[in-house]
Amino acid sequence: MAGTHPAHAEKIVIGYMPILNQAEAVSEYLGLYKKYGLEVELKLFQNGPASLRALLSGDVQVSEAGVVPMLNMAGQGLPVYYLTSGGITTPEYPGGTIMIRNGDTTTRSFKDLKGKQIGQLGKGTNTYFWLWNATNKFGMQRSDLKEVFVPFPQMGDLLASKQVDAVYAWPPFDTLIAKSGRGKLLVDDAAWNPYTVVNAIAVRRDWADKNPDTVKKIVKITIETNRWINDNPYKAREILGKNIKLPEDVYKTMRLSYFPRNGYQMMPSIWDFYHLMVSTGEFQAFPDPKAVFDRYWIEPARKFIAPALHDLGLQDDPTVKKALKIKLQNLPQPLEAYLAPWERDEPLRSGN
Repeated sequence: MAGTHPAHAEKIVIGYMPILNQAEAVSEYLGLYKKYGLEVELKLFQNGPASLRALLSGDVQVSEAGVVPMLNMAGQGLPVYYLTSGGITTPEYPGGTIMIRNGDTTTRSFKDLKGKQIGQLGKGTNTYFWLWNATNKFGMQRSDLKEVFVPFPQMGDLLASKQVDAVYAWPPFDTLIAKSGRGKLLVDDAAWNPYTVVNAIAVRRDWADKNPDTVKKIVKITIETNRWINDNPYKAREILGKNIKLPEDVYKTMRLSYFPRNGYQMMPSIWDFYHLMVSTGEFQAFPDPKAVFDRYWIEPARKFIAPALHDLGLQDDPTVKKALKIKLQNLPQPLEAYLAPWERDEPLRSGN
């Protein structure tokens, strides 16, 4: 008889990478996908470009995207929306670190790296662009650094074998380097990168427009997960650490990003990164930047995040509020010019 069979959960494929701030593992642990009636397959990709190619081809419905890929895809006019924020860095929750060898007693500050070899992830990555911030802040030229491109997992070996003098590492690899005795902290990058959006959820525009209720469920899951991680950092470290097979002594002490309690991205950070990339000459300016930001960030927030928060309820987020008072170094206009409506405490009416 009709109606006697239980409804099938909707199947969603979410692309993720083997890095620390992929909160999907926590969402799955908490049973949030089942709570919202979604059957989710978490599909592992070894790097961000592979996951985003799968998103654009339709092989996955949801993927995480870093700031550089988000801006690159927006610049190409690709049909995607950027939704809830994943982890962010702040002065209290710094991200990247400059690591030096344990026996190095002469390198006491970033300026002391002048003329030395530094291992960093590669051209076009977040840390690649953030090194521009560092050299600008400390009155150095980019050519003062002798850069060696190296994947995060190999940084400790290059440092210990003296093939480089320092590395620009990212959690959990900084902790892995320190715990293995291959290096020590020189400085964290909050000195030149006080806060930033590390990654956010990306969805194909056509799929999202056809499945708005599903997208709103995914947004709710992300927000609930963000709040739980902040409230349960020790258990979150365990879940995330075990998911990428880290030793217990590493995941118990590794740095953990902060996860915005209301899911909104911190728009001055995106604007700052855009102006940084343009200033290096390695990224072409948008003809109408505001229109691009509205299309890729503001309108999707109005369409999907605002209604999700209407159901879940807004929460006070002192960490985000404190960070948003910081003027970032690449913004040419006053900070207020880059605040999104939700950052001005203006109502963001949901739309369909």
